[in-house]
Amino acid sequence: MTEVDIWNILYMGLISNSMYFVGMVLLTWLGFRFAARIYDDQNANVMGKVTATVFYLFVGMFFYNTMSISGDMISGSASMMSALPGDPSEGAQRLIANAASGLTPGGPISLAFNIVIVFFQLAMTWGKKA
Repeated sequence: MTEVDIWNILYMGLISNSMYFVGMVLLTWLGFRFAARIYDDQNANVMGKVTATVFYLFVGMFFYNTMSISGDMISGSASMMSALPGDPSEGAQRLIANAASGLTPGGPISLAFNIVIVFFQLAMTWGKKA
């Protein structure tokens, strides 16, 4: 397998995963719509709030899983490139260096980002209107 093959497989996987990412963005937007509606109606029943909370948590977990899959594809491709004979290209060297970064999808920064999103939705749902 050549470096070009690894790049092609990585990009094909990322393109497929991006469709799930778009779905998670839409579901997150829908969650914020739920939260805004509940926040505007202070007489919303508890069952609706509980159901919305479960929705937020599921979407947050699915969103993080989607990003983790991207991160796994990136780190797998980086390890495959580092195992190739000879010197890797400049782009492959950058991918190998960035795969260990906390900024890759599925890393600690994306986990913190997901937690902030879910917390924001929960605060809108369960908080009192000023």
